[in-house]
Amino acid sequence: MPPKKKHKIVDWGDDEHFSKDRSIFFIEHSTECPIFQVKADECLTFFQQRIPEREFQLVRNKNGKQVPRDGAFEVCVAQNARTSEHVLWSGLAKGPPRRDKFPRYEELVSDVHRVLKKFYPDKAVGFDDDEDAEM
Repeated sequence: MPPKKKHKIVDWGDDEHFSKDRSIFFIEHSTECPIFQVKADECLTFFQQRIPEREFQLVRNKNGKQVPRDGAFEVCVAQNARTSEHVLWSGLAKGPPRRDKFPRYEELVSDVHRVLKKFYPDKAVGFDDDEDAEM
């Protein structure tokens, strides 16, 4: 069996890869069980489908530079790779049962829109001023 290929770690903030139109999801997740990795992928896919006008990138455990805490599932989002991270969800203190550690992605949509609108209001997509007034 051929050896597994190592994924190249990309620095999304460097000049070669940076795009202010690419938002970053930073997810710290435990590696104790495969469901944590599956849920991280689901989160990214949900937002890619929910806000197709925006490009999203998933960064897991700081590209392997961070040792995840036991039982951690924490979702942060940044407008782009050069802006600050905003915590959307932390399941660290939640559970058991394990399902309580994971967010309902629909409940995070308004927070994601708020972050997208914060830095570049003209670039915020899928977010009407009427929705902003409801918050």
